[in-house]
Amino acid sequence: MANRYNRPIFSRARQRSMDRKRLIIIGGAVAALVLIVVLALTLPKGRPDRAAVKTVDGAMQAEGEPLVPQQAEGEPLVPLNTPTPTPEPAPEPTPQPEAADPQRALARPTATAEGFMPVFSKANTQEKIVAITVDDCFQAENLRQIVDKAIEVGGKLTIFPIGQNVVKQAQSEILKYAWENGFELENHTYTHNGLFACSNEELAQEVYSQQMALSHILGVEYQCHFLRPRGGDARGDQRMQMYAKQLGYYGIAHWSASGSANNTKIAKALEPGAIYLFHTTDTDLEKLLRFIPWVVEQGYQLVTLNEMFGYPANETRPLEGDAKDYPVPQLEPYQMVYVPLKKTTFSWEAYLLQEKLIAMGYLTGSPDGVYGDGCVAAIRAYQKDHGMEQTGEADADLVRTILESA
Repeated sequence: MANRYNRPIFSRARQRSMDRKRLIIIGGAVAALVLIVVLALTLPKGRPDRAAVKTVDGAMQAEGEPLVPQQAEGEPLVPLNTPTPTPEPAPEPTPQPEAADPQRALARPTATAEGFMPVFSKANTQEKIVAITVDDCFQAENLRQIVDKAIEVGGKLTIFPIGQNVVKQAQSEILKYAWENGFELENHTYTHNGLFACSNEELAQEVYSQQMALSHILGVEYQCHFLRPRGGDARGDQRMQMYAKQLGYYGIAHWSASGSANNTKIAKALEPGAIYLFHTTDTDLEKLLRFIPWVVEQGYQLVTLNEMFGYPANETRPLEGDAKDYPVPQLEPYQMVYVPLKKTTFSWEAYLLQEKLIAMGYLTGSPDGVYGDGCVAAIRAYQKDHGMEQTGEADADLVRTILESA
């Protein structure tokens, strides 16, 4: 048997090579074991592998886990898996008025000057719609027949009751019945006042009290959209318009056809966008009972003023207490716009001009806000004394000069 020390040299070299390999393998195994131990101690259990991770909007999300919340600078970190509280059920939204009609809104008039509101006399439209308005409402039974006739033909009316009539039981029942059937109720002052000769306090009382009378009988705080002074005389009065605007009104209601005309003229006045004025007198009742169905037979639709001009229905809110106890909002300061005054002008500005003319000795008596023959003569005398053309009419500059004089 050969001595192991007498083996060939190449066998010893191979042995040394194998010994080195064993040392490398053992060292690698030890290093791997150490690495495994370190990883086991530092990584959390349940960490998803790379295949189970995906990017969503820059946030890392593991399958089955919620999206990691993004932390804004300065905000506290929102922990993962935090349950989101279930919100309380939202209350039912308060019903809103139906949307305005954009097409019909194009038929609205515009104000004649800055500082004034529009006067609604007619709609600029070719649509076959008309608005029948009914004023005063002294005769309750006649009002009921008029309302019923309009309902019968599928039409609606706009009613301008005097406040003192609103609170009468017979009228209040019919007005509420009309409103519940989609009719529109608007403002015709509380005592049938022209408003142009009232004090500021009386103006506020006349307008606001009528609206509160409507609120009282309807059981809601009712918002009017249109104001119609007695006879339409003061429809161009700026002070009245500014108070109506202050209350949230859209403008002053006038008309293009009067029910006081004979039946032939009333029929001839029928055209798209016409606004008719009637009352509840026996004469007008007789006309309306025939006119209302005749209008529909001609292919026209009877609409309210809101509908004619693309406005929403008059808004309502819950009453807070008794409407009769609501404080009357007083007229807020406004910038007076001077306009020409001439015979048949009815306005607060004419009233103020009369006060000045009386103080200057050009006019006698008490001011009434009506630019009549007395004003014409007084202005002519003033124009003569100041070397002006004696027209008897006061243009805007002359009105300014007199009203601003000491």
